[in-house]
Order: sequence, then structure tokens, then C-alpha cells
Amino acid sequence: MRTKLLMAIACLLGVCIGFGACVKGNDEDYEMNVSTVVTAFAIDTIYGTNYPFTIDQVNHRIFNTDSLPVGSDTLLSKIRIRTFSASGIIASGLLDSIFVAGQVSDLTPAINKPGMTFKIVANDGSRSQEYSLQVNVHKEDPNAAKWKAMPNLPADFLEANYATDFQMLKRGHELMVMLEGNLLMKADVSQSDYVWETFTMEGLPEDAMLHSARNFQGTLCMATASGDVYTSEFGEYWEKNEVLSGGVISLLAAFSDKLTAIKEVEIDSLYSVDSYCLTYSLDEPWIIGEPVQAGFPVGRVNADTYISSTGVERAILVGDIDELTDRIVPWMSIDGDDWGGMTTNTEFFCPLLNNPTVMFYNKFFYMVGSGLDVMYESMGGLVWAKCVGKFQLPEAVSEHDYYAMIADEADFIWLLVIGNEGENNQLWRGRLNKLSI
Repeated sequence: MRTKLLMAIACLLGVCIGFGACVKGNDEDYEMNVSTVVTAFAIDTIYGTNYPFTIDQVNHRIFNTDSLPVGSDTLLSKIRIRTFSASGIIASGLLDSIFVAGQVSDLTPAINKPGMTFKIVANDGSRSQEYSLQVNVHKEDPNAAKWKAMPNLPADFLEANYATDFQMLKRGHELMVMLEGNLLMKADVSQSDYVWETFTMEGLPEDAMLHSARNFQGTLCMATASGDVYTSEFGEYWEKNEVLSGGVISLLAAFSDKLTAIKEVEIDSLYSVDSYCLTYSLDEPWIIGEPVQAGFPVGRVNADTYISSTGVERAILVGDIDELTDRIVPWMSIDGDDWGGMTTNTEFFCPLLNNPTVMFYNKFFYMVGSGLDVMYESMGGLVWAKCVGKFQLPEAVSEHDYYAMIADEADFIWLLVIGNEGENNQLWRGRLNKLSI
């Protein structure tokens, strides 16, 4: 039915005459005729969820701000428009057919673009206004991670010897990789055209433990098997720090204002292992904290610092332990002086992992271990569950025992994988799709 015919019918019906109104928007006045206004729009639920639509009266647009999930295209090809209300008569199609709310429609032309138009005709037939419909649908699953094997890696890195001692650190926008043989690779990864630089680290003793390296207030710190601590400004030249050296077993977490460590000390003529904390400056001596508790990892340690929902800086830590156990117990601290084990008597613990790594990412804790074939997640660090969704590590890294994983300020996850014998090392970068928006 043509628009003129609609107007004639409207006149014969003798319904009321529309009148004008003004709408404020962007500090300007827009003329809007209330006789040709869309007042409500809704479609059936998608996978049981209702997605509200917004009506932009200034630009005459109908759209959903919360995008529909991936895979909704098929449902949109035959979906009921549950509500479509307007102050005038709704017409659609090339022939301006009268549209009746409740009918099934094909909305695929409107997916991610204003591909469908509806005309609102005043009841007296004096005027009309077109509204465009856009149905936003996620092109990618927001809960899935997209991984990319990083190109243009230096040959020295790719061909580095099969190794078990290594470290990956972030310092501001800079990513640093340390490999056996004192190979250092670093780049400003905030730049899209970043270039890797390689160096030979000088000044480190033979018993330096690369995996212990920490970034504390921009200064790099590394422990040795003999209990000393070496420091470096840029990672290329290292020297022994006399203030920190002596009896250090392991460096733990680097808070924003303190570095924490496990250090051997003689107290009351008894030789015991106690936890120490360094505050504010690398020139201050260690400050004695609480004794290390049973079950605390004192060897290879992995830690991450984060800001809690209450705005408090915290640290979470895991590592290999000598005790026979069937689980990984994360340890948490708010000051580095005292650490508490996140133990649970329920079945919802993280099973034992070799070479475990913990990471705070997207308001959750994630834990992986050697093999890289399964990942566990936790909201608070106490109750853990296997990640069964689409947030998984790339398949190409499975069955690799030695790795390092960190997240940067841009929500990218960097995954360093040491190649098995005869294989090249790998570097991957991934991010949850929802964090890319």
C-alpha cells in the first residue's frame, strides 16, 4: 500500500492532529514532531536474554548498545518484533506496508549497520519521519581470547639453547626477556612498530637465578644461589648490592613501595628462615617481617601484584614446594611482611601444577602450570575452577613445560614458551575480545 493511500486512510479515520515539540541535544534545539515519534522498540529474547534498544530521537535511530552475542545472525533472520510503538502509523518496506507489532521479521539487513528503515506517518497524513534500525551483534565472542604468535623475533632469541632458567618482566611500556647465556631482549611494546633489541647482560655471577628477577621501582633486582642480590638500571649491566646481599633465598613480590624476599637470619642464636621486607628505597636495610609459614614456597616463586576492589595493593604468590600435596595453595599479602595461605576444605581447590604461574587479569585470578594444557580461574583466590569456556591458551603451546606469562597495562597477555629440545622458543600475545573494545 502506497504512502498516499495510508495518508488518505488516516484522514478518513479522523484521528488527532500532531503538534510540534523541541528536543535539546548537544546544546542545540532540534525540531521534533510528536505525531511521528517512535516510543518503544523490543525484540524477542536472544538465548534467553533481553537486549534493550535505544531510541535516538535526534538522529532518528533505533539501536542496541549492548551487542548481541556471536551467532545471533541466524536467530535474527526470523525473529519476532515484540514491541514497536509510535505516535503515528508505522510503515515498512519498499511499498510502505503497514507494520504490526508482534510479527516475525528478518532483521539481518540491519546487523551492525543502519540497514533497515521504518516510516512513521502522522495520523492526519500531514507528515512522516523515517527511523533507521541497527542491530549490533558481536563479531567475536567477547569471552574468548585471541592469540597471535609474535613475528620478527631476533634469531638469538628463537635459537637460544633449551633452558630452564629464564624470566620475563614488564617495566612501564617495556617488555624484557632474560634467557640463559645472559641474553637480554627488550622492546617498547606500546608502539605498533616496536623493534626488539638484544644485549648480553654483564656483571652477573654464574649462580645468578634469572627466574628471581623483579622490577622494583624501575630498578631490576636478581638473587643468586649464594644469597646475594644484584641490581641493574636497564638490565644490561649488573652489580652486587651490598645492602641487600647475604642470606637471600628468594625474591618474592615487588610492591609499588617495597620489595619482599625470604632471607636467612640468626634470631636468638637460632638459625632460622624469616621473611624480610625492603621498603621505599634500595638503600635501606631489610626490615624483619613474620617467619615463613609451613608450606610457603621458598624455591622458584611466581608473584603478581594488583589493586583490589577496595583500592588496596595486594600480592598473590605461588611456587613449587617440597611437601607432598595434591593442590596449589596461593599466598596473599597486603604489605609483604605477613603472608596468608588461601587454603580451602572444599573440593574447589587448584590441583597440583608443576612450575605454577598466577596472574590477576580482568578481575579474576588465573593459574597455569607445565604442559600449558589447562587453566584455572578464581574470583577471590580461594575457590578455583577449570576454565571450560573459550578463554584458553593457544593450542600450539601445549606440551611445553617451561614458560613465563604476564599481563601488561593494555590488557595484553604475553606468553613466553621455551621450546622443547630441537624447537625454537616462542612468544605469543593474547587478549580477551571484550577488553579490545
